Amino acid sequence: MVEDKVKKTIIESATIFFSKYGFYKTTMDEIAQHIHKAKGAIYYYFKSKEELFNEVLKQELSTIKATLLKIVDREVEPMEMFKEYMLHRFELLNNSTNYHETLKGNLFDKYKFVKDVLDDFHSFERNQITIILEKGKNAGYLEIANINSTVEVIMMIANSIEIPLFLQGRYKNYENTINELISLITNSLSKR
Repeated sequence: MVEDKVKKTIIESATIFFSKYGFYKTTMDEIAQHIHKAKGAIYYYFKSKEELFNEVLKQELSTIKATLLKIVDREVEPMEMFKEYMLHRFELLNNSTNYHETLKGNLFDKYKFVKDVLDDFHSFERNQITIILEKGKNAGYLEIANINSTVEVIMMIANSIEIPLFLQGRYKNYENTINELISLITNSLSKR
């Protein structure tokens, strides 16, 4: 359908510009010029630049979610699954420039309009980590008193290191250390 193709083209162009210049330095005019359309054509599909950025971010995170779901759906030992999940999570988010933009914005409370998209992603992550830990507990690999609390602490640790890793460009420097951290968490949860 022509409308779907135009919408897809707008999103692809916006992804390029938002990734390269960030939300605030990108204009709807630039996106429109890039796809050889009038700016009004973009506003036909998206009411605002915020709504367009939300869609770009949602698609970026949907790709990550699909990859992480494949890990959780595999038949593999739960603690190996946890390690693989967390390592891929950091690697995928390291390459997600629009997600990085929201981290930057959160420091200054500029990106309230993406809250629902980020909340959805964080809820997805909590669910996947809960599934992994429940599999580990049910299989007798883990000894956890409160899975929900454990998931929250894991999420706090993961989220707290995102700014130095992604915004300060230190992911490559600490890639091996992240692996060690994940192993440390895994070992601390495992039955002795």
